Amino acid sequence: MNVSRRAAVVWTAVFAGLMTAPGIAACAQDVAAWRVECTGDGKTLDCRAVQQLFQRESRQLVLTVQVRKAPDPKAALMAVQLPLGLNLTEPVQIKVDNGPVERHPIQTCTNIGCFVTMTAAEKLVTAMRSGGELKIGFQDGNKKPIELSVPLLGFGIAFDKVRT
Repeated sequence: MNVSRRAAVVWTAVFAGLMTAPGIAACAQDVAAWRVECTGDGKTLDCRAVQQLFQRESRQLVLTVQVRKAPDPKAALMAVQLPLGLNLTEPVQIKVDNGPVERHPIQTCTNIGCFVTMTAAEKLVTAMRSGGELKIGFQDGNKKPIELSVPLLGFGIAFDKVRT
């Protein structure tokens, strides 16, 4: 079985576990506060605030959210890595708590997952700083809706470190 097919089978199994659990959020492990990751060439650093969700039983990575500073100091660049096996025709829905929903298309998929990248406007960044959960909704390959909740604990502190 090739890598992308094997990954799709794995994520289909993860989705099956998510959808049959008593609550989607209950399947994700308890997560720590947002962390800062930096890479660099010795002259400059590229830093981002990162949060990841893993499937509790299998420890499989389900979701990664990365937030970087944007050219506009009030905005942020956001990248979301989702698993393979998604309905690519439907946009990913993003909101903080019960706030307004933003819809963003999936730009590409590779052998490690599907990716959504966007510029998060000041309104979304402000909501993430004060909110409890970043809710990310999408559909699996069978068009079943899935919503994952990413805790925002420590987001403001991590993002402030990224912006300096």
